[in-house]
Amino acid sequence: MQYFYHQDGGEKTVFLPDEETRHLTKVLRKRTGDEVIVLNGRGRCDRYTLISLDRKAKLEWTSCMEESAEPPVRIELMVGPTKKPDRMEWMVEKLVEIGVHRITFLSTDHGERPYLKTDRLMKKAVSALKQSGNLWLPELTSEGDFTTFIEQCSSDFKGVAHCADSEKNQLGNSLLSNLKSATILIGPEGDFSEREINHAIQSGFVPISLGNSRLRTETAALVACTLMNHFCVTLKTNHA
Repeated sequence: MQYFYHQDGGEKTVFLPDEETRHLTKVLRKRTGDEVIVLNGRGRCDRYTLISLDRKAKLEWTSCMEESAEPPVRIELMVGPTKKPDRMEWMVEKLVEIGVHRITFLSTDHGERPYLKTDRLMKKAVSALKQSGNLWLPELTSEGDFTTFIEQCSSDFKGVAHCADSEKNQLGNSLLSNLKSATILIGPEGDFSEREINHAIQSGFVPISLGNSRLRTETAALVACTLMNHFCVTLKTNHA
């Protein structure tokens, strides 16, 4: 099934942006009267009918195919971006497929990239949303100040993954059961500084381990969010 994205999906009339219109007409060769499936990234999947093709395709609402409440657990990733932006783009694509509520890119002591282009990351996120058919598009925040974000974090569970030698906890049922929200901190390529690790712990973050191997930033993010999804969402849903 071919999905399209529009933030106003669910409204009576929708005009697809230029890029989506070109794909609709030039690649899929849709014609007036054809059905178009639209995701809005906020839990809805709707059927529309293509009623006109000018510069922007005009769609008329037909019916709601699927509507989903927010996932039972809010999962947030806070991560120090890598020097190469394409690795962060790949990470965002995969996290959309896995399912997370929010991705925040933090400015850290050892970070080698001061900012990321949020508009490009959002395009990657939307592409992954359409490919996977996931109903929820995560929030993306760039250039977050490390100290401000960790001190303001109010999740039920807060974990920091780092490479420094210290006692750590394994992500599992004992940490992640019966939660409504969970946040994981993942460091940049040079890891968090000792100052940042200590500040996170003082702010209520629990040191966690993601296994015996030293993982790349984007790999660690995927492992952490996959485990959180399994223990926070899947098991909670199955036992509801």
